[in-house]
Amino acid sequence: MQQLNGNELIKLCKSHDRVAQKMLFDRYSPLAYGICLRYFSNQFDASDCLQKNFLKIFSNLNQVKSGESLPGWIKTLTIRTCLDHLRSSNKLKFDPIENQMLREEPYVEDHELKNNQVGLTELLKLIDLLPKGYRTVINLAILDEMSHEEIAVECGISVGTSRSQLHKARKLLQSLITNHYGKLPI
Repeated sequence: MQQLNGNELIKLCKSHDRVAQKMLFDRYSPLAYGICLRYFSNQFDASDCLQKNFLKIFSNLNQVKSGESLPGWIKTLTIRTCLDHLRSSNKLKFDPIENQMLREEPYVEDHELKNNQVGLTELLKLIDLLPKGYRTVINLAILDEMSHEEIAVECGISVGTSRSQLHKARKLLQSLITNHYGKLPI
């Protein structure tokens, strides 16, 4: 099957065309899996969430207005699926840092900064070390560009809790950066 545009792909997927469904999965699974990896600290949970996400995608394609909106819709649905998966497994907690342990740090290497900057890959590895509540809020607020009001609704928390979690996550992330890379110039 030749390369299809978004509208054609949606139409064929809605008619349960397996080749088109595989094409949609192949085209958008890297985007969705990248999002899942930001919310889960291991590949097993991220893969499990990805599978649930694509079941939702194929079940709800009638919600997509056009092929152009498909990537954004998939991103939004993936974030919500990640949050649902965290909630259903009781892994989403917004406890004070005193009650949370930092994850072990087996794969983050200490090294000098290049041009006084931490690269995105290194930053994502450090974010992955944060407690789940902090990691979730920092992902939603910074990487997924959600407002505190949206985060509160999606996570079932107050706006104040969202703000507090983001503030504490930033401070802890700053400490992790300092521990791994030394003091950052201001």
